[in-house]
Amino acid sequence: MTSTLKPPTVFYDWSGGMESSAMLVIDRERIRETGAIVRLADTGKYIPEFYESKAQIEQLLDLKIETVPRRIDFDTYLFERGGMIRKGTNDCSRKMKRANLSRHMRTFPKPWEINLGYNAGEQKRADAFTDRNERDWLHWRYPLLEAGIQREGTWDICRDAGFTVLIRVYERDGRMDCFMCGNQTSKQAMNVVKYHPEQADEWKAMEARKGHSFMPIPLVILQQQYETGGPLFESARIGCSCFGGDDDATGESDEEPK
Repeated sequence: MTSTLKPPTVFYDWSGGMESSAMLVIDRERIRETGAIVRLADTGKYIPEFYESKAQIEQLLDLKIETVPRRIDFDTYLFERGGMIRKGTNDCSRKMKRANLSRHMRTFPKPWEINLGYNAGEQKRADAFTDRNERDWLHWRYPLLEAGIQREGTWDICRDAGFTVLIRVYERDGRMDCFMCGNQTSKQAMNVVKYHPEQADEWKAMEARKGHSFMPIPLVILQQQYETGGPLFESARIGCSCFGGDDDATGESDEEPK
């Protein structure tokens, strides 16, 4: 008997990081077979190497990573819509990444399947996320977790795939996020100053305009401490992801910004 169930529109959400990149490697044949849409929510505030890495991955895997439309740019979010960048918060990720991905998803007919780069060490996180967001018309899938691949294994996958830009940035910075992310460490912030001075200047100007620092200490002060050999305030890095946290990720609660 032939099934009348409509196949889902399949999405692979690529954040630019190690795990979502490894996800594309292990599932590249499935991506082709399902006609999946590989997509990115570009905040417009990434370091230049982000785009170099994206181009390299597209070339090596022979796939297109689609940038979904933005409702607003980051400056509008931050300075006109009351947006916030603070350590331990994810409002910017929710508004500038998740909301745009959800809005893009809704331009396609249901049902939908979204693939995320949770690794095998994140079973509880994935279960909690699925419990909150699984719907009859929306299925969440975790290829790395299904394949039993831990975070450490994603490095080998990306290195073997030839993702030299991604590996270089992770060896240096340990991340591939927005340059002014409030959840990075002070050492990572100093790498922005050292390797991307134009973005560091933009970060300092954003803090001055906003009227508060994005990390516990303003970047201008951190830079002064670093350059004078003083001790850097340090704390654990908090991860930033397109999907995570306790809020809705189905798009059901997504509203037009006012």
